[in-house]
Amino acid sequence: MNVEASEMVSIPRAELDALRAELTRLRHEVGRGVAWGRNHDDGRPGDDRPRCTREALVRAWGISM
Repeated sequence: MNVEASEMVSIPRAELDALRAELTRLRHEVGRGVAWGRNHDDGRPGDDRPRCTREALVRAWGISM
């Protein structure tokens, strides 16, 4: 990657670390949103993904409610 000197900038290390942390936080937030959507979709015609009810999972995992 060639970058001309006039296009380069310098930022403090603390600011770079803060930007990286914010990017990670945003990626996790998006991931949670995608997971939530997959768990709460109503299933589309032709969608044959296996689904389990809460009760079936409780029995399978041996959890008492």
